[in-house]
Amino acid sequence: MKSNNKIDIWILLPVLLLMIFSIGVVYSASSSFSLEKFQDSNYLFKQHLIKIIFSIVVIFVVARIDYVYLESIAKPLIWISVALLVFTLVSGKGPIKGASRWINLGPLSFQPSEFVRYAVIIYVALLLTKKKDYIDLLYRGYLPVIFYVLMITGLILIQPNFSVSSIIFATCMIMIFLSNAKIKHIVMTLFALLPVAVLFILSKDYIQDRISSFTEYQSSGTTSYQLQQALIGFGNGGLFGIGPGNSNQREFFLPEAHGDFIFSIIGEEYGFIGTFIILSLYFIILMRGLKIAKQTKDEFGKYLAFGITMMITLNAIVNMAVASGVIPTTGVTLPFVSYGGTSIIFTAAAIGVLLNISSHRDEIDEGLIIE
Repeated sequence: MKSNNKIDIWILLPVLLLMIFSIGVVYSASSSFSLEKFQDSNYLFKQHLIKIIFSIVVIFVVARIDYVYLESIAKPLIWISVALLVFTLVSGKGPIKGASRWINLGPLSFQPSEFVRYAVIIYVALLLTKKKDYIDLLYRGYLPVIFYVLMITGLILIQPNFSVSSIIFATCMIMIFLSNAKIKHIVMTLFALLPVAVLFILSKDYIQDRISSFTEYQSSGTTSYQLQQALIGFGNGGLFGIGPGNSNQREFFLPEAHGDFIFSIIGEEYGFIGTFIILSLYFIILMRGLKIAKQTKDEFGKYLAFGITMMITLNAIVNMAVASGVIPTTGVTLPFVSYGGTSIIFTAAAIGVLLNISSHRDEIDEGLIIE
């Protein structure tokens, strides 16, 4: 498939702005923690800077690779994903925060779920394309697709990683919903899995603790320490914030200030205006990604563009909702902004794929692209 060799600025620009912005906010959020743990206030900042630079390179490299190539490696990717998840369960680095989610690669650590979340999107997109004429048939079409979704999400769930598993499952189910699959098959799946989800939640004390803290906050205004400190950060920021680098919550008041709760640091330092701008950038990515999916005539590219867009924006929505006290704490990072190598690199690669899909569309908005 021939590309027009143009880059969609409405995808690229918001992503680059988020990544560049993350350099300053990660430095601010991580400096005290880095000094305490590594005796170097710049340690995590330098690590993050290297990963951001590398991720930007990844975006432009992957954007030049024809996304159609992914069709030929989709099946190997899904089985590599299964192997990685099984290996993680058997001998992964952990437990970290009560879970085994990492694989040690010498001085580096690798979180397979960040690779797997996009591998499963690629394979589901391929299956929906191949089975488009009979996806409405339960045994021949629908069940073979849902089998892989449940296998992957199940392996992530038992790490345990309920939040990432849920985001992957939700993204895949929305992709299936947009195909010609029967609504009754989807509804039956959701009803069948509901008891499983309830039993899993009841069997995990850490999930119950998070839900209890959240319900207490909703009913009486009391809350868990993490959420309390996150909300204090937003309160400190007000409309315009207290200024870059002036966060009080980063001084060991807010756990995971440079990771899961970095949105609270943004709210404290940049205020409502800053958080609104960040939210707007994700909204632009969502709208543009959906437009790319809609305009792409190739079925595989259409499903793939939609899946990538939904995966990134759902992740962002969950993170911001947690930091704002809208939903219970989950441990999901903010895409392109939170500190973390594996997540940033694979999400950057996914954006590269999305840019490549955009460059192959038959309908192009000439005013919205750059050479």
